[in-house]
Amino acid sequence: MDYILETYEWDNTWIERTEKTAAKRVLYIGDSISCGTRTQANKLANGEILFDGFGTSKSLDNPFYFESLSVFTKQLPCRDAIIFNNGLHGWHLSEEEYEKLYTEFLEKLIKAFPDTPVFIVLTTFVINKDFHNDRVQQRNKIAKAIAAKYNLKVIDLYSVAEENKNLISPDEVHFLDEGYEKLAEEVIKELGENI
Repeated sequence: MDYILETYEWDNTWIERTEKTAAKRVLYIGDSISCGTRTQANKLANGEILFDGFGTSKSLDNPFYFESLSVFTKQLPCRDAIIFNNGLHGWHLSEEEYEKLYTEFLEKLIKAFPDTPVFIVLTTFVINKDFHNDRVQQRNKIAKAIAAKYNLKVIDLYSVAEENKNLISPDEVHFLDEGYEKLAEEVIKELGENI
């Protein structure tokens, strides 16, 4: 095997309200933070925007990441935007490897969905030292540079998380419901202005 798995590997897929075909629909690709944010975003958007989700622990070097995502997206009724985050997994990757793999993944995404706007979501602030907030900042800098290169909009959830660190859960990584609401509000605001 030429890639490294985490202790626990998981995928969390979700298609929101399949019967609602007239609403705007967003595919949210990310990690466990995206799963929590997506849940709150669906509540706050009141059916005006529906958030489908592909949450995963897969690192960018996992050869099955894009393949798994592709199988999932074939089941979606439609999409008006894609929001993408990958930052709290794959700590075995150097920042140089991360930049290369992030770019490759993003290029596949753009090629697979050429008529769908893609937004880059910055990885959230963390307190837990095992999750390397200094490296989160470095990865966000890389993500912003790649977004600029491809002329993609950025949704800055890092700043929102840092401003609301009192709403981070006791594990010092995830969020209380109120924290996910703050993240979801920012996502909805940015999408509402751009889709």
